[in-house]
Amino acid sequence: MFSKKHIILTAIVTFFATLLCVCVGFIVWALHGNYDTISIARDIISECYVDPLTEEQQKKMEDYAITAMVASLEDPYSSYLNETAFDSYAETMEEEYIGVGVTVSYDTEADQLVVIAPTDGSPAQKAGILPGDVITKVDNLKVTAESYDAVIDHIRGDEAKKGSSVKMYILRNGKELEIDIIRDIIPLDTVSHKMLDDNVGYIRISSFKMGTVDEFDEGLSYVLQNGAKGLIIDLRSNPGGYADSVIRMTDKLLPKGTIAYLENNKGEREYFYSDAKWINIPMVILVNEGTASASELMAGSTQALGVAKIVGMKTYGKAVGQRPYMLSEDTAIYLTDSRFYTPKGDCIDKKGITPDIEVDLPDDLKADISSLEISQDDQLRTAMETLYDEIKQ
Repeated sequence: MFSKKHIILTAIVTFFATLLCVCVGFIVWALHGNYDTISIARDIISECYVDPLTEEQQKKMEDYAITAMVASLEDPYSSYLNETAFDSYAETMEEEYIGVGVTVSYDTEADQLVVIAPTDGSPAQKAGILPGDVITKVDNLKVTAESYDAVIDHIRGDEAKKGSSVKMYILRNGKELEIDIIRDIIPLDTVSHKMLDDNVGYIRISSFKMGTVDEFDEGLSYVLQNGAKGLIIDLRSNPGGYADSVIRMTDKLLPKGTIAYLENNKGEREYFYSDAKWINIPMVILVNEGTASASELMAGSTQALGVAKIVGMKTYGKAVGQRPYMLSEDTAIYLTDSRFYTPKGDCIDKKGITPDIEVDLPDDLKADISSLEISQDDQLRTAMETLYDEIKQ
């Protein structure tokens, strides 16, 4: 039993301890001002928590706070890049890395990790991953908003060695699938080209990297030197990439004028223009559900100005741009900071581009989209027929 004296003493100590924390809180508030509540909360916890915080706890507290702030935006493309995530982000900016080769987005409204598109020739594509697949679990990690970073780190983190395997649990059309994928070096080349016949040139772009512009120029030179009277540009399952690359490439497809423009939250616009040099031949652009972001800019701009017909399926619908805002040498906020608009002022964000001619493919063929024979590919055959009609005119 506690004595009355002991109880009184405890009450006094508790009172003064509480008073001390209140005073600390007031002082912190006075120093930081009325609006910096995050800093105030951090300093109160650091000063008043029952145990002294370790450096690791301090770092974790900051990580959680910034992650929560970005998550409150409910934007699937914005994220906090802690040291581990920033390393993974830096790897994706390189022209070659080890992984499974899949671009994903976290849909905060549906609380789902959705595949935008697998990379051409990648382990993910070879294993049958399709645009629109929902990844529910990776090995033993269940996918949630809170575990998203851990899932990505697991796929492409320290354990992502060439030849190692990862099991993905996929939800597709209401059915659950288990798909084993062997990690490998993700292909460097982003452009392939060929003549389909004497009249039609074909260029496939799987994504927009720094080297894609030069590869595209080589493809254009090849098909034109071989007498192409019409051009098919295949952007199916192209998840996007560098805006600078797609702008430079689209410039070659459009007459002099506006390619597109970006608009930020202040209404400020950045316009991108094409010069008078362009490939003035009939064009068709192939798209599907995995055509997103930068590839939608190319398709949308050429469609808006009437220089290309769009064939395939409605595109993904991502017309926003992101860039990293550095917080320290190895952490950043990867933030959506602008929307892009077609030359006609249309924004296809969350809407997608509707093809001029809609043609679908069976799911079992979508996984092999970069290696289909013409006889298998209804979308490509329709594009060729459309070009023949244009060439005859």
